[in-house]
Amino acid sequence: MKTIFYPGLGETKKNYRSLSKHLIMADIDWNKRKATSSKNCDTVVSFSLGAVFSLDAALKRKLKKLILCSPTPFESLGKHKAEKVIFIIGEKEKFLQKIFKPLCKKNVEMIIVPKGDHKINKTYEKILLQNIE
Repeated sequence: MKTIFYPGLGETKKNYRSLSKHLIMADIDWNKRKATSSKNCDTVVSFSLGAVFSLDAALKRKLKKLILCSPTPFESLGKHKAEKVIFIIGEKEKFLQKIFKPLCKKNVEMIIVPKGDHKINKTYEKILLQNIE
């Protein structure tokens, strides 16, 4: 199973060295709204504003999993083609929990990172990697 990761605004592969051992790290040109293609990946993961690219992939083609880590708020998952959607959100990100709770229905779940906030720390990373498999 191949997995690609779309980082948040202003972030690069360097921000995610430990994750890069497990995931393909996408390059994003925010000015041109272009990013590494997820075409050959069946799991797409993103952090924060990177959700724009991962959600776009899930709307266009079938995915096994779409994992949205502390995504930028949005109102709907649209007609996505992911078999399973997982929101991973920090315990301290109450606003995001409130926004995404109504979207948690069939095959859509939310996992709360204990003591987590808007950054991928070791606990957050461990939960993320457990859910990729």
